[in-house]
Amino acid sequence: MLTISLVLALSAIGYLALNLYLYKIRRNYKHMNSPPVSRNLTWFLGVLPDFKKRLQLSPNGAHVLAQYHHDYKWDLFVLPLFSKNIIYCMELDFIGKVLADWKTFPKDEGYKKVFSFINGVRIFGNYGLLSDPGTNVWHAKRRAMDPGFHKSFLKSIIPEMNIVVNKLMNILKSRPSNTVSDVCLDMNQSAFEAISSCGFNMSSSVMSTHGQHIVKTVPLILEAMTLSMRESSFKYPWTWRKEKMTLKRSVEVIRDLIKNLLLERIKNDLPENPDLMSHIIKSNQCSDQLSIDDLVDDYLVFLIAGMETTAITMAITLFYLAQNKDIFFKVRSEIDSVVERGESLKCDDVSKLVFLEMVIKECLRIKPPVRAIGRCCVKDNAVVNGLKIPPGAEIHVPIMALHHDPRYWENPEIFNPDRFSLDSKKKIRSFSFLPFAAGARSCIGKNFAILEAKMVVSRIVQEFDLENPNPEVTDLKTAGFVTSRPVKGVKLKLCPRPHS
Repeated sequence: MLTISLVLALSAIGYLALNLYLYKIRRNYKHMNSPPVSRNLTWFLGVLPDFKKRLQLSPNGAHVLAQYHHDYKWDLFVLPLFSKNIIYCMELDFIGKVLADWKTFPKDEGYKKVFSFINGVRIFGNYGLLSDPGTNVWHAKRRAMDPGFHKSFLKSIIPEMNIVVNKLMNILKSRPSNTVSDVCLDMNQSAFEAISSCGFNMSSSVMSTHGQHIVKTVPLILEAMTLSMRESSFKYPWTWRKEKMTLKRSVEVIRDLIKNLLLERIKNDLPENPDLMSHIIKSNQCSDQLSIDDLVDDYLVFLIAGMETTAITMAITLFYLAQNKDIFFKVRSEIDSVVERGESLKCDDVSKLVFLEMVIKECLRIKPPVRAIGRCCVKDNAVVNGLKIPPGAEIHVPIMALHHDPRYWENPEIFNPDRFSLDSKKKIRSFSFLPFAAGARSCIGKNFAILEAKMVVSRIVQEFDLENPNPEVTDLKTAGFVTSRPVKGVKLKLCPRPHS
């Protein structure tokens, strides 16, 4: 009886201590709007029970947070989720100041937990460009890598990019006429070859030997990241054993391949015209904390991020062109006026495809590959627009919601590339369009991605008529915790364009 009484007393003390601890934390957020929290014994959970209930019916956490915004109509509010407090923000000026101050608001530590290691399998490591929350090591590496995406480099890779595009054209033309294909698969392969050959000078023999394995492994990695975020049981060693074993084997093969490529490059002199691999090697010389595995981390970041998001954008662009014939023919007319059919784009030609770039940007607005980004306050007494931000606060920037806010975009659900015309884009509010984020942690490869999308999509539009084989499908459902990709792919019929 004494033992039971002691256990009950200790449990009561623990419960009270936990509530006092959480009360002290939440008191720092009293000046912010917040959904009501239950006043019963589960008070310490905050809105976590309701959040989990909504999450079961939603594609991802970003969608759930957007639901709270829709329900309460606040542009800035805090969600208490047990010991975590998430500030959801739709105020553009507030977002701009947070994204600009990377020292006060570095990346949320959650990125590191998800991207660095999965169940003990190293993915992007602790100091990878994507997983590092914002240390001095990251800042030095980022500065060293920036030249790898200057205009001079992008101009130099256009001939190599044309080789990738021509290979894709040969594959598409070899298929029987009117074949229905999932263009997501074609874009994945093309994006892999673009980043590998143009960015890393990977030989055709290496790509042909290992390409399919790499292309198949990327979705496995993203799925494992999703499971680690969505399924609390994923961390236990006895769960999801098959998926974990497949991930381990697949990632080890890729990391070994990349390590050998990097060691071979280090052994030889860096090329006269540095590629992305050269800049990765140079950037990792900024700290003696870094090893060959850190080089592999950054290689993987560029490989996966460059491949996945660009492939999604190209596939979605093709879908909307198939859906909007007037826009399709306007794009084709522009391309025909710039380059002869069957000819490769030259450096000066790419910049002339103005309307095509407007179309791509509208696709990035309506279906951004990344739905949201997060930052974390790491300093005491941080103030933004007069609002005190407590240390430890996680700030959620909802890219998808911003891109569909009628206050910033007229008829946001309508596909309208003219929003990005020379006159109209002057009216676009700063930080209402964030497909590549903004500030010091904006996407380093955004210009590479736009260049690749213009070169691939322009050739497809010039050589094929695009048809949606399922006319009843007028929108693409996208979902995902890491990237937001079409749930059922993008099925299109590519019909060879008749010669006039």
